[in-house]
Amino acid sequence: MNIIPLIKKSILDLRGYFGLLLLASLPLSFLPLLIQQNKILGMLLLLIFSGPLKAGLSKISLAIVKKQTLQFSFLLEGFTYFKNSLGVFLLSLVFIIGGLFLLIIPGIIIGIWLSQSYFILSENPTMEPMEVFKKSKELIKGNEIQFFLIMLFFTSISLLLILSKLTLVSLLIVPLQYVTLSNFYQFLKHK
Repeated sequence: MNIIPLIKKSILDLRGYFGLLLLASLPLSFLPLLIQQNKILGMLLLLIFSGPLKAGLSKISLAIVKKQTLQFSFLLEGFTYFKNSLGVFLLSLVFIIGGLFLLIIPGIIIGIWLSQSYFILSENPTMEPMEVFKKSKELIKGNEIQFFLIMLFFTSISLLLILSKLTLVSLLIVPLQYVTLSNFYQFLKHK
C-alpha cells in the first residue's frame, strides 16, 4: 500500500470534521503539559486518562472514515470500558519500554505490533487487553513497513514544525494523523 493515496483519502475524509477532531484531540495533546506543572499529579493523570482518551479519539476517527454519524460523546466512550482502555495503555507502555531497553529496535517492533490496539478496542470494548494485542499483531502482520512509513511521515512533519518554533501548529497534524491511521486500520481489516 502506498501511503500518499492513503493520506490524500484521509484529507478528503477529514473535510467538515477537522475542527471537531482537533477539539477532540486537545485533551490528549495537552495531558503531557500537566507534568510540567506538577510531576506526580501530571504523571498520574497522564497514566489514568491517556488510554480512555485514545480509545475515544480512535472511535471518532473511525466514525469519520466509515462515514457514520458522529457524536462528540464518542470521545468519552473509552471511559465506559475504562478497565480495558487503561489496561491497553499501561500494558503497551510496559511492553514498549521493555522492548526499548533491549536495544531500541525491539521496542519499535513491539510498538508497531500494538499499533492497532485502540482501533480494535473501540470496535470491541469488552475484549481483554492481551486479546487486543494478539489481534493487533495478527492484523499488522506483513504491513509493518507501511505503518512505520506513515508514522515516520507524521513524526517528521511534527518535528519540522517544532524545530521551526511552530509547536502549536504541530497540533494541527493530529486530526490528519488519526484519520490516516483509521484508514490504514480499515485497509488492514479488509485486506
